[in-house]
Amino acid sequence: MTLLTVWPDDQPGHVLLRTEDPGTITAELARIGIEFARWPVDGPMPGAGESEVLARFQDRIDSRTAAVGYHAVDVLTGDFGTAERSLPRDEDRFFVTGSAVWYLHVGRQVHAVLCEPGDLLGIPAHTRHWHDGGSNPGHVTIRVRHPASGSAAPWAEPLRATEFPGFDELVAGRASTWPVLSHQA
Repeated sequence: MTLLTVWPDDQPGHVLLRTEDPGTITAELARIGIEFARWPVDGPMPGAGESEVLARFQDRIDSRTAAVGYHAVDVLTGDFGTAERSLPRDEDRFFVTGSAVWYLHVGRQVHAVLCEPGDLLGIPAHTRHWHDGGSNPGHVTIRVRHPASGSAAPWAEPLRATEFPGFDELVAGRASTWPVLSHQA
């Protein structure tokens, strides 16, 4: 099940929100301009190649690329990027297998989305982010990239990703009794 954890960007030890509730996750991410949806995944795809993965999800890919401005679709396996960055284009990530955490730094908060198979994240251009697949990344995602949109707002020095709990720590923490705190703006 998907897990959302939110911290102030200057207090990685202070959890503002921790939830696995899909409705709460959808609403919280929409509040910061991030799309979250769940698409059905009909069983595992061990050893499937890029063409097989794309063919299996073609109808869903078509729904993301029908709008004017479609750019490119590819399949990525176990990619990670622990340095905060911002891209000049919108990007959708659909999780086919495995899991990874997408950290979204919006305003003064960091939203960590532990994504599972069937999760779709729509990340607008110029959103500061990084991701972590853990010590043994093995997730497979379909990436849909759209052309550049607008210019980036200036931003301060990148956060140190290592200050925030990583994939392995978030997964391990699921089994613990972390408190679920209400959102604080």
